[in-house]
Amino acid sequence: MSVMGYRVGFLVLFIVFLISCAGTTNRVPIHQIVGVNTIYTKVVLLENDQIDPAYQRAVAREYEMVLMTKPAGFVIRSKFSGKPVDVVLIRRKDVHTISDTTPETIVGIGEESDVHLVVVVEPTKLEFREGSANRGEEFCVTRTAEVVVSVKMMETKKGEVVHASAYDGKAEDRQCSKGMRRTDKLASKDALIGKAIKRSASKFAEDFWENL
Repeated sequence: MSVMGYRVGFLVLFIVFLISCAGTTNRVPIHQIVGVNTIYTKVVLLENDQIDPAYQRAVAREYEMVLMTKPAGFVIRSKFSGKPVDVVLIRRKDVHTISDTTPETIVGIGEESDVHLVVVVEPTKLEFREGSANRGEEFCVTRTAEVVVSVKMMETKKGEVVHASAYDGKAEDRQCSKGMRRTDKLASKDALIGKAIKRSASKFAEDFWENL
């Protein structure tokens, strides 16, 4: 191989290395940021007046549910103390709602509820669609629910964002019948939206426990 060939090969490998490094994130674990092994946390709802309040509350409750149970085999130990890292979820009868995520609001929640971490959930998209189409002799009806939830995990000492992301969920059901339109075996709107919310929350939970 010529000198030019070696140089081109080296350049290609170097670019690949840079890309791989750029795609790798060394995120600091949440328990190190908040400085405790047992993290007291709570889920709060950032209200969105474009979405039905009942569905917003359902999102908050589902995101609470996924934090109540550790994944099977989950074990993280603090590098400083060697003790297992744990999560204690603080719940109350009514969903805790807020209208903003200013540092003052988050610090206030920490002082009021004695928590280290606030999980702010905001449903930014909640759609339900029903469509129909003819397929030969069959008449098919399809129902689809889609949900997107914006999540900010914020520590309560200074009210700063520890991690932020959006989690989507989708659920679909279809019924096909010959000669007539039927929907008697289709999942209801609420059932599909509920399933989409669960799938969104499951994605959040996986991210949460991986970064704890």
